[in-house]
Amino acid sequence: MKAIDNEVLAQAGSATQPALSKGAIVARLERLPRNAMQVRARLLIGTATFFDGFDVIVIAATLPLLIQKWGLTPGQIGLMIASGSIGQLIGAFLFPAIAERYGRVRSIAWSSGIIGAASIACGFAPTFAMFVALRVIQGLGLGGELPVAAAYINEITRAQGRGKFVLLYEIVFPVGLLVSNALGALIVPRLGWEAMYFIGGMPILVFLLIRWAVPESPRWLAEKDRLLEANASLAAFEATVRGPLPPVLRQAEFEELVSAHPKRRVRDLFGRIYIKRTIAVAMLWITSGALQYGLATWLPTIYKGSYHAPLQLALNLSVGASVFVLFGGLACALLVDKVGRKPVINLSFLLCAASLVLAGVFHASSVYVVATLCALGLGFMGSGFMTAYVYTPELYPTSIRAFGCGLGGGWLKVAAIFAPALTGKLIVQGNLQLLFFCFAAIPAAAAVCIHFLSIETNGKVLEELEG
Repeated sequence: MKAIDNEVLAQAGSATQPALSKGAIVARLERLPRNAMQVRARLLIGTATFFDGFDVIVIAATLPLLIQKWGLTPGQIGLMIASGSIGQLIGAFLFPAIAERYGRVRSIAWSSGIIGAASIACGFAPTFAMFVALRVIQGLGLGGELPVAAAYINEITRAQGRGKFVLLYEIVFPVGLLVSNALGALIVPRLGWEAMYFIGGMPILVFLLIRWAVPESPRWLAEKDRLLEANASLAAFEATVRGPLPPVLRQAEFEELVSAHPKRRVRDLFGRIYIKRTIAVAMLWITSGALQYGLATWLPTIYKGSYHAPLQLALNLSVGASVFVLFGGLACALLVDKVGRKPVINLSFLLCAASLVLAGVFHASSVYVVATLCALGLGFMGSGFMTAYVYTPELYPTSIRAFGCGLGGGWLKVAAIFAPALTGKLIVQGNLQLLFFCFAAIPAAAAVCIHFLSIETNGKVLEELEG
């Protein structure tokens, strides 16, 4: 595929749109209709995000065989699950920092390459220790790709319909979770656990293609005062619009908005303007990390060990939970621009908490009852979690947006490190009721926090939300 020539695009962009200022770039982005370049970016970056979801949850499908292969203790199982999260915690800060300095596209490319290469290497791991080490390395990319991709997709989209556009991209993450579980149920019993990690190596293709196929974020380039390059990047999007471009509106207003707010630094995330948002973001992502890693990844093992379900049935029930997560994400995409971000998140999390409370109440029932309630809980969690990918980038200005998203992802990884160990301990004690009650308390607390501390962002231009 032919590389995007920034110099040529800069000349073309200058000929058709001579205004070169931050406000002009924002105004042109806000008049930009849906176009083929946005679709290309969404598909290519969506491929990386799909395999992010695939590789995050693949441990759930392969865990029962890995336990048998290496004779793992509950402590080693917890370490194996948490190992990827340790790398993801580092990656959640490393790659957003790279994105703020070197660009969103370059950061996504590097993180995707690490994800793919480490996944293939996991398939060849000869020992438990080597497997854990490779999971840490892979986690660097997994932790870094999602927050940077979310920032990029938000930045190339105008305010009108942004929630739906971003979430229809982000829906590929739960699709990745679903496909991983479904393929795990199909492949692992027949071809072994290694095959799943070889499939997970596909993000290497994103690493090879993305910098040649997708332009850098115009908003980021403008924020860095690289206005010619921002103009060139935006021209690449404008060139793929069908029909004439709409007129540029509100440029003077955007010029005033951009000049009214100083460039923010990382420490401002904890300053007077953004501290409440940062706390709300922390609770949002902690909830997602605790339930995804502390509950969802353990479900096949819980069904097999605590309810004595056959391996195939345990894997199939886990696939069912992923289907509910996917439906939750789709419902969120349809509602988030109509009712707002906060109502979707809060209602989703409260319904998630109610489902898990019922799972605790009926924990002694059949595996099908418990699996249904867990699937409902994870589906509602998925709706709130998907909203996080459009909501979190909206809460921070361009100069610290990727790092703000990375901070949210970092909290997710902290939860992902400690939650599996808690789950393992309660399983060993045979206290499943307390396990479900503990996981119900987390989304309930998050809903209260987000309701009182955060703001609504629906329908507003990103520059209007800078505080």
